[in-house]
Amino acid sequence: MTGYIRDSKGSATILTLLISAVIITIGIGFNWIVKEHLKAAEGLKKKSEAMLDAKSAYDSIVYSIITGTMTSKEIVLTRGRDLLGISKIPLDGKNVVLKDGINISLQDSSGMLSLYTIDTGAMERLMKIVYEGKDVPTGIMDSFMDWIDSDKFVRINGAEESFYIGEGKPYVPRNYFVQYKEEMGFIRGMNEELYKKISTYITILPNTGFNPNTASDEVLMAYLDINRDVLDALKAHMSEKAIISDSELFSITGRTIASKTEGVYFFPSRLIEMTINAGSPRTVFSIKAGIDTRQNEHYPYSIVYWKEE
Repeated sequence: MTGYIRDSKGSATILTLLISAVIITIGIGFNWIVKEHLKAAEGLKKKSEAMLDAKSAYDSIVYSIITGTMTSKEIVLTRGRDLLGISKIPLDGKNVVLKDGINISLQDSSGMLSLYTIDTGAMERLMKIVYEGKDVPTGIMDSFMDWIDSDKFVRINGAEESFYIGEGKPYVPRNYFVQYKEEMGFIRGMNEELYKKISTYITILPNTGFNPNTASDEVLMAYLDINRDVLDALKAHMSEKAIISDSELFSITGRTIASKTEGVYFFPSRLIEMTINAGSPRTVFSIKAGIDTRQNEHYPYSIVYWKEE
């Protein structure tokens, strides 16, 4: 009888331990689920706050651009200190931190190479510059021109619908101007590595000429067809003052760009690529937009494209 009681007590102890282990396991699992839900809720809260901050900053930036004064290389803000905590914004894509910790950059389209007002020679030179000595595949620009033209005639090194169908591609040429710059990655001859290298310097926004004051080193070399030594001399000059005339540019580089329409060169186009990054300590939400700040009787400005990430 005593042995039976001892066995029963032992079984009860084991059962109690098993039940306790189950309860503890369930508790730990429940605790993990709660923590994960709290983390998700915190992440959603941060994302929502970043979205509000970014869109609020966008409205303030657009207002500041429209009411500010545009110079050859920046926008001087009328109420910038009150709204954004800064007095001016460069138009060469440099990162600027606003008073709320929002990071922004503005890039004048005339300091980039446009896929709308296309300069095929400059684009070919840009690809050679950024591809670090590698051979650029032939025919990319011929294929690009075939991509945007409305006919079916194939340029010497180009590609029309039959090529892409024959390659099993799920797309054919648009036969119209590109609607987003990633289309450049679809072109015959273009590869992912080369596209990533040139994407920083190209835009689907039109440009109204060329503005060396807001252009990157790579774009200056490609557009003006100059070497690194001439680039250094040009940058040294522009660090002191903006380039404002063809004669001034020629004296430094031996190049002229304005011809008969100097009024639209050496000055921003008023078409701007805008990037807004919100979130701390890392970016949680981004807005990338192309805006046209040329006012008309119907609109104070217009949005060419808009992307949220």
